[in-house]
Amino acid sequence: MIEFYQQGENNYHSNALFYLFSPTGDPEHFEEAMKEKKWCKAMDEEIHAIEKNDTWELTKLTKGKQAIEVKWVYKTKCNAEGKVDKHKARLVVKSSMQKHGIDYEETFALVARMETVRVVLAVAAQYKLQVHQMDVKSAFLNRVLEEEVYVEQPPRYEIEGADDKVYHLKKALYGLK
Repeated sequence: MIEFYQQGENNYHSNALFYLFSPTGDPEHFEEAMKEKKWCKAMDEEIHAIEKNDTWELTKLTKGKQAIEVKWVYKTKCNAEGKVDKHKARLVVKSSMQKHGIDYEETFALVARMETVRVVLAVAAQYKLQVHQMDVKSAFLNRVLEEEVYVEQPPRYEIEGADDKVYHLKKALYGLK
């Protein structure tokens, strides 16, 4: 949780803002993340959440369809003091491979744009307002898909003996149009 408040002469919001806008050294590539146990654990948690949510089913690719590639995105989450709270790995769809009218009919927006978050935090800091953060796992991933969308098996989670199979998405993944 991030809280902004003024207490006496101490100005706590400047420390939190510094960490919010500072680079964290998060891995940019899967191979880099695989070298650290914390990122492997974060990927395991993401796959567990996807499976628990009944997001996909392993199947053969329907003739005439193309499986969309997926990739891992890594982010270190910090608490109000700027200390590492957790490591988050997200499995995202490379949506540039989707074709309008075939793989999707409408485009989804993220829950919050980073520009909006920055403006809200800047206003809160200026007016010394309290700001609370809540992390909702898989916030918008409960939408049942009407389109027939397939994704490749994610790196590290390929099922042995099922190299020719892909995942048919029942629900949305991050980055999906």
